[in-house]
Amino acid sequence: MVTGLIILHVIICILLTTVVLLQFGKGAEVGAVMGSAGASQAIFSSSGKGNFFTKLTTFLAIAFMVNSIALTTLTANKSSESIFDNEAPVAPRLNMDEAPKADAAAPVETKTETKTEAKKQ
Repeated sequence: MVTGLIILHVIICILLTTVVLLQFGKGAEVGAVMGSAGASQAIFSSSGKGNFFTKLTTFLAIAFMVNSIALTTLTANKSSESIFDNEAPVAPRLNMDEAPKADAAAPVETKTETKTEAKKQ
């Protein structure tokens, strides 16, 4: 269901972008783009163009918002699993039969004399 809503969302986005780009400013006329034929001016007259494209833009914007809310609510309720939720296997120690030697890990202490101690002696 989510996949279908995502596909619908992409289609609405493309249509909304196309409809917005088809609209012209207040000074431009559609007749200038399609030639000055009387039929194109009758179909896309200034009052008809504004009503048709305005209503289509409003409808697509509402559909976009409703679809966005539906996608958000559907995906927010999903439980997401992470690969870090499972415990990772622990790497085995080498030579598991033998215990580690204590003196090999002990640090070696060296005594250094400071200048004050050397003067006292």
